[in-house]
Amino acid sequence: MINLNTLEIASTKVVDLHPLQYLYKLVEISAFEACIIDVSPLAKLTQLKFLNFSNNKITNAETLKHHKNFSKYEFSDQEVPTPDELTFYSKILSVHSSHKQIRKIQAENRVSKIKESMTHQKEYIKLKINEQIRAVNQNIEIWAQFIQNSNADQ
Repeated sequence: MINLNTLEIASTKVVDLHPLQYLYKLVEISAFEACIIDVSPLAKLTQLKFLNFSNNKITNAETLKHHKNFSKYEFSDQEVPTPDELTFYSKILSVHSSHKQIRKIQAENRVSKIKESMTHQKEYIKLKINEQIRAVNQNIEIWAQFIQNSNADQ
């Protein structure tokens, strides 16, 4: 097994990717403006994260749809995009939009919890203020009663 992480075969006349199928540690392939038609030999390369296959003649990217860990990919300017490729791209985009939605919901939940906490704090402060007002009013009543009793004694 060969331990290679990055491969650049851009702007070459490379057509056949079969020799790459045993580069299991391959993480990045840059092959723009090559002459690649078939990407099926890359199906077993599960470590792939970065792909650039723009300006090639790829007719079917179906074999790559099981890859879940793409960080960056580019298949633009293909001559014959297939329905399977479009499905593959839409699945990747839907995963990205799902992650965005999840992050948005998490942020909204955090904001909601903060607002709820602030509401509880406001209610607690109001409760404490009302307790203080009651205590002051009781003191006023006690002093008023004391003054009344003092005036009555005179």
